[in-house]
Amino acid sequence: MTGEIDVPTIRTAILEAGKVIPEHQCNRIIGDFRETTLLMGTMDILHLYEFWIQTLKTNKVNQHESKRAIYINPDQKNREKFRFFETIAVNRNSRVKIFYEFDQAEEWIGK
Repeated sequence: MTGEIDVPTIRTAILEAGKVIPEHQCNRIIGDFRETTLLMGTMDILHLYEFWIQTLKTNKVNQHESKRAIYINPDQKNREKFRFFETIAVNRNSRVKIFYEFDQAEEWIGK
């Protein structure tokens, strides 16, 4: 993804991913957000996480088997928003982790 990302954009991406995951029987995703700016607040992020979980359930995907690597730059604008998403996801037993190196994200997602 590139550019400014708002709630409708992320919701659309979540819906598309929710359909593709069961079709391809692959629930491991690396999201490349290096060239993005999040245009949303913390409550939006919390609601998007809940929307993601509901989308997984709707598509009969186990949220605890799903892995999401978030690939960002160390000096990423709005980095704290990505960290917030990671924290709420991990606190709810989802497997989400932020990476600054693509190779590390690939290694983790493959485990």
